[in-house]
Order: sequence, then structure tokens, then C-alpha cells
Amino acid sequence: KPGPPQNIKLVDVWGFNAALEWTPPQDDGNAQILGYTVQKADKKTMEWYTVFDHYRRTNCVVSDLIMGNEYFFRIFSENLCGLSETAATTKNPAYIQKTGTTYKPPSYKEHDFSEPPKFTHPLVNRSVIAGYNTTLSCAVRGIPKPKIFWYKNKMDISGDAKYRMFSKQGVLTLEIRKPSPFDGGCYTCKAVNECGEAEIECRLDVRAPQ
Repeated sequence: KPGPPQNIKLVDVWGFNAALEWTPPQDDGNAQILGYTVQKADKKTMEWYTVFDHYRRTNCVVSDLIMGNEYFFRIFSENLCGLSETAATTKNPAYIQKTGTTYKPPSYKEHDFSEPPKFTHPLVNRSVIAGYNTTLSCAVRGIPKPKIFWYKNKMDISGDAKYRMFSKQGVLTLEIRKPSPFDGGCYTCKAVNECGEAEIECRLDVRAPQ
């Protein structure tokens, strides 16, 4: 089993909410950390209630707390063998003030959820018959959503009326209208966001009808 998370911090308290941050455990029990279980306890009763389980991030906002009460929070790590034997617990309680407090958004940074584009499904080489519409497709993921560019033999084809480009839930499709043998070549799909870029390519062979 893994060790408990480290460096648990109560980052902010506002309205009915408390924001927490922590770092992964030093000892992962030689297995990937699958997530965290976050619990809260009212200082008066010290009964623990689970707020999140199998939670993947290392920060969270616990909401729906009761005004005028004080809360402690604790977090367990989880791997394939189960939850850590002990939890990381906040040292000081979060006091949920009575009304009249102004809203202040949590101060932890949102940007750590972003990831560079990555193709999850490749473009596949195709051999098609001239004169019939054909499509090339692949799949990409990335946060924020990547911008997509298509190229034929390294030339940008995004403004070319012969092609139509679709993007639906990460599946990217290039439709080539009535291709002629001249439309054969190397097709590249490129995905770009502020974290990076990725590209993937395939060959299209257009045969004359028999």
C-alpha cells in the first residue's frame, strides 16, 4: 500500500468552500497512484465523511460546508493494493465564517491541467479509386483544445475548396472530393496548442478506375 500524501495545505476558505492542495506520497508502494480519497470532519463531532474518492488531481475545493462550523480535512493515497494506512490531515481547522464574507476565488493555479497535443489514433495509408470522395481520419487529444492544420506534400491545404475538414470530439477527418491521381501524395495532420504540437502523416494512393 502507498504512504500518505504529503504537504497538505489549506490554501483558502471563502463562503461555504475550502480549497486544499497536497503533493503525492513519497512511497507509492511500487504501484501507480490511482487517486486520492478526500474526507472532512466537523470539529465538534470529528466524524469523517468522504467528499471525493478515486480523485485524480492534487488540489480540490470542498463545498457545501456549514457556516459557523470548523472543519478538518484528511487525504488518503490509493494504489492497486488499496488506501494508505494513514492519511495526511490538516493541522488547523477551516472556520466557515458567518455571512458577510466576500467571495475570493481560490488562489491555486488552474494551468496544471493543460497537456500538449497527442495523437491517440493514427492516420492510415490508403489506396483509393479516382472519382470517389474519400476521407482520412485520426484522433487527437490535448488541453486546451488544439488547432488543427492539414498539409499535402508539406503544402497547407486549409483554404483549398477540394478539401473539407471536420473535427468532432477529438476525431479529425479530412474529406477529399473526387480525387484524381494527382491528389495522391503524403498527407500530414498537425495539432498545435500553447503546450506544444504533434503531427502525423500517411500516404494516399489514387488509382485510375479499371
